[in-house]
Amino acid sequence: MILGRFFNSRFFEGITKATDVLLIGFYFIICSLPVFTIGASTTALYYAIHKCTFKGKGYTTDFFRSFKSNFKQSTLSWLIFILLFIVLGGDIYITRNMLQPDNPLAASSMFFTVLLAFMVVWSIYHFAYIARFENGFKASFKVSAIIMIANLGWTLLIMAIVIAAIVLVYLFLFLYVFMPGIMACILHPILEKVFRKYMTPEDLAAEEEDLSEI
Repeated sequence: MILGRFFNSRFFEGITKATDVLLIGFYFIICSLPVFTIGASTTALYYAIHKCTFKGKGYTTDFFRSFKSNFKQSTLSWLIFILLFIVLGGDIYITRNMLQPDNPLAASSMFFTVLLAFMVVWSIYHFAYIARFENGFKASFKVSAIIMIANLGWTLLIMAIVIAAIVLVYLFLFLYVFMPGIMACILHPILEKVFRKYMTPEDLAAEEEDLSEI
């Protein structure tokens, strides 16, 4: 009886969810090692956290189902984003290290830094969008960009959270192992709040029906 209460308790449920989050984060790290698969891994990370952790349905291995089904679109998207990151990173390096301080263009390094930060947040919106909705390749880029700009307040909050996470991992390198799943859990409520504003009544009804079955 006591053992049954323990396994049905919120404490045990919390431990189970925490374990699932860490396991999904581990899947993300392993599947991201080839680098070019980071986009597909990010999409799968958000999908698995949404379905397994927040909706309480499915299994952590749903990560791999999303990874496979969204691999092509997410990988192509990631290659575009990584190209943008490299270009902006190069601009930052040049304006900071290869120009004289009195050069008017030297100050543009701050502009490129801010632009890079927005690109990172755009990629987060984009891969979360792919995980949650079915849309074409070009349309997904367009819609995720519009959503990011139209919700500037939430976008800035996401940016602040990402910067804080990067600083923490820089100071405490061991946190890298735990950070993917934790970050997905932190950002999920924000992204879902934003996404729900653009969901059709049919989509919202389906979401409520799924929740009522939990």
